[in-house]
Amino acid sequence: MHENWKFHHVSVVVRDMNKAAEYYKSLGIGPFPPFIGPSGPTPLTEKMVSGKPADYEVDIRLAEGGVGQLQFELIEPIKGETPVKEFLEKKGEGIHHIAFTVDDLDKETAKMAEKGFRVTQSGKTPDARWAYFDTEVVGGVVIELIQLTSE
Repeated sequence: MHENWKFHHVSVVVRDMNKAAEYYKSLGIGPFPPFIGPSGPTPLTEKMVSGKPADYEVDIRLAEGGVGQLQFELIEPIKGETPVKEFLEKKGEGIHHIAFTVDDLDKETAKMAEKGFRVTQSGKTPDARWAYFDTEVVGGVVIELIQLTSE
């Protein structure tokens, strides 16, 4: 199942993007230019939550240069109901998901479904399709799979 998964990033959910970006920058991580969301250059389309079309907004930013070999992402839910917002309300700020790139998202999604994991949220950008899976029951961390479309 995981033979072709390649580590992509760790994502931390935050309440205040500007405050979080400044905090991590003070640690030498960043900067965090706008990436996806209202101020970002990358549109998020085909937004789904639990298999149904959803209208939500998030602010997603990647640490420029990452942290060593690690790509580091911050995400702030802005409006609408999503698993990310639910995570923030229930658990507070923290690591929400670990992301991996895959060659075929549909194939890997089917494998995850066979194992009993459902897609909780999915979407698309011009460069990728992605899905979050309900893997947080043990360890509290979601798995995200991403299929890059422009490599």
